[in-house]
Amino acid sequence: MVRRSGQAILFLLLALTVLVFILLLNVDLHRIIQRKDQAQNAGDAAALAAARWQGTTLNLIGELNLMHALALATAVPDEAAISAITNMQARLSFTGPLAGLYAAQLAAKNNHIYVDEGMTQLLKEHAETIRTQYTANVDPDTEYFKEPWLGAWVEYANMLDAIVADGIAAGPDNMQLFTDPEGGHILYTKEFYEAVTGKSWCWFYLFHQGLLERYSSYHDWPPVPEPDANQYTDCEIFGLGIMPFVSTLEMLYTPEAIATLVNTANLGPVTAEQFRTNHLDRAETWYFYRPDRWSAWTRIKAEGEDAFPVAGNVREEYDYAGADVVVRVEASVDRITPGERREDKVVWTAASKPFGYLESEGEKVRPNGFILPAFRAVRLIPMDAASGSENSSSDVEWVYHIKNHLKGYLEVGPHASSCKYCQALSTWEQASFRREGVSWLSTNSASCKMPSSGGRHGGGTRRGH
Repeated sequence: MVRRSGQAILFLLLALTVLVFILLLNVDLHRIIQRKDQAQNAGDAAALAAARWQGTTLNLIGELNLMHALALATAVPDEAAISAITNMQARLSFTGPLAGLYAAQLAAKNNHIYVDEGMTQLLKEHAETIRTQYTANVDPDTEYFKEPWLGAWVEYANMLDAIVADGIAAGPDNMQLFTDPEGGHILYTKEFYEAVTGKSWCWFYLFHQGLLERYSSYHDWPPVPEPDANQYTDCEIFGLGIMPFVSTLEMLYTPEAIATLVNTANLGPVTAEQFRTNHLDRAETWYFYRPDRWSAWTRIKAEGEDAFPVAGNVREEYDYAGADVVVRVEASVDRITPGERREDKVVWTAASKPFGYLESEGEKVRPNGFILPAFRAVRLIPMDAASGSENSSSDVEWVYHIKNHLKGYLEVGPHASSCKYCQALSTWEQASFRREGVSWLSTNSASCKMPSSGGRHGGGTRRGH
């Protein structure tokens, strides 16, 4: 009887232990799900907040284009007003996106995302780069980076420092720095490193056929491209994709058309006759959308093997790439389940852009060419559709790898490092690793299919929300 009683107690203790572990696991699971929801809400809110500033800034620059035109509709053009307008447009090209960066931080922090110390330090270092490198000269008369207005780089660095001082919680993931190289290179492709680490042989078959067979050593890589920015009139963070261009107004609009635009924007009243008799033939600086950025989407189409799954065609007034935002937020969860102490990281990436349209002869058309007030709303978009979404510029380890490690690898080969991307390159250099991939593909390549959708580890999907 005593023996049975002892067995019952042991069984009861064992059952209670199991129940406690299940309870703790459930608590951990709930905490992880809750943190993921917070990260998603924070990332989406941050992306939308920054995109609103993009749209507002583009509208302001468009209105200033029209005010510039209005300044010409006088017998004697107001030269001081024209100079002030073009100076303000140059400043808005930087201050508007940076206001969006600040708004993104507030949105993320309001959704319980904490400061990312690594991203904060990275942007702090970049502000110092702007202050030192961008202000340097090739010679006494030639700047490396031409200032869009007098004293621009110091002001730009100061603005960025002011934002960084409060800490970065939502990292800008599609930064395009003036010092970044132009053109593609496989070593700047994050998916290459992920394919090596995960032995994703199909990636090589689908995107770089023959590389596994041809490659012999780091000497085989082509040179990485050099930076090739030829104009510095658009912010590096959440850039608007715009540029100044010198033209006469009569090359763009008839007197009737420009008068209608000015009056529609409530900047008039003005008549076509005022423009017809004055200064439309003067060459002036106007702000335009960059044609290489503002064009019909190539990544969102109804047809094609890798098309975004839309029902029908995208309407013209919404069928354009251009100004957009990609942000990345991180959150951590401490597990309370006994055992090895673990901290789970939750990552969420979101993309958004401003949308609007112009009306022409009763039709809605997408913004294009000469910037006019057009933007009415912001929407989340698939990350694949966002410009620079592959930059991963808020992944601090990735940025430091590109900046600090690649040059040494291309000169002397792989080296021991805690950097996971450097470790992937060390793995890649092993002939046995590449032979394993070749062997697998020799019998399994038929199973490799182009993905119709995808996801980023721990966060928002690349093809949709």
